[in-house]
Amino acid sequence: MPKTKFQDFIFTIIMVFTMVYCMTCYNMALEFGLSYETFINAIKGMWFEMIVAFFAQKYIAGPLARKLTSRVFTPGVDKPIFILVAMACFTVCIMAPVMTLSVAFYHHGFVKEIIILWLEKLLVNFPFALIIQIFYVGPIVRLIFRTIFREKQIS
Repeated sequence: MPKTKFQDFIFTIIMVFTMVYCMTCYNMALEFGLSYETFINAIKGMWFEMIVAFFAQKYIAGPLARKLTSRVFTPGVDKPIFILVAMACFTVCIMAPVMTLSVAFYHHGFVKEIIILWLEKLLVNFPFALIIQIFYVGPIVRLIFRTIFREKQIS
């Protein structure tokens, strides 16, 4: 969807912000229960993850997901929806482990149980991240992006 580097930057910020916020709400709700405070506390506590996720998406997951998707599908030959879903799946397959590990280090430090803590959280976070990316966050962010960067109609 993004056609320029600026558009790609904006798209990445919107997507990362939305995914990090949703995942932070999800993890807080699992740990403390769901309440109206959860949504406020998520905004307050998500900024470390937001920064890490932006750089991970921009420089690791995004390029790698594009490369993996291009190995499976060919633009112009395969249906765009398949390419879109594959891109979302590959992105989550890369981002979920990276982000879960970085958050495990952030919250627990370098402890000997870090691998177990990471795997436990990854088992809980991965399915949720995949579902919200494909069915909710991805479509909403693309709608927001299309609305912001609406091409001028020729009358």
